[in-house]
Amino acid sequence: MVAFMSEAGLFHLFFPWLLLLTFTYGVLQKYEVFEEPSINGAVAVAFSFLAIGGVYFAFPETLFTNFAAVLAFASFVALGFLIVMAVAGIDLDSMTDIEKNIPLAAGALILGGGLIAVVASSFGLTGVVENVEVDADMVDEVLMPVLLLGFILAVVYITSN
Repeated sequence: MVAFMSEAGLFHLFFPWLLLLTFTYGVLQKYEVFEEPSINGAVAVAFSFLAIGGVYFAFPETLFTNFAAVLAFASFVALGFLIVMAVAGIDLDSMTDIEKNIPLAAGALILGGGLIAVVASSFGLTGVVENVEVDADMVDEVLMPVLLLGFILAVVYITSN
């Protein structure tokens, strides 16, 4: 089903259009820019078509899909961090404001790095690192243990406080 939707172009045009339409309509409803809901709907539809049309002709077609993947991964990291903290016995309600921002900061860090990578690859700015070879064994043997260790240390630090 996902392959069919991808071939039909739903991920490149329809879903971004629907997201922008929903967001625009929600903002217009919340701030009551127009009094009539039908006017809000018409303005949201027109704005979303114009915006998606402009972005579709100006940016590469994989930009939306890559952006959605980065958002999903960043959300997964933040939610996973919260779940691990809850399983570790941390009372999330009694955390200080700074400690409550740790999962959000982890997700934001992933989101920021991912967005930079998406924009760089979409506009062909990756030529600088094009010749760098990353061995899969190096990622499994070096990078993943370092990330796991940092995650465990963060959970232990929060738990010990």
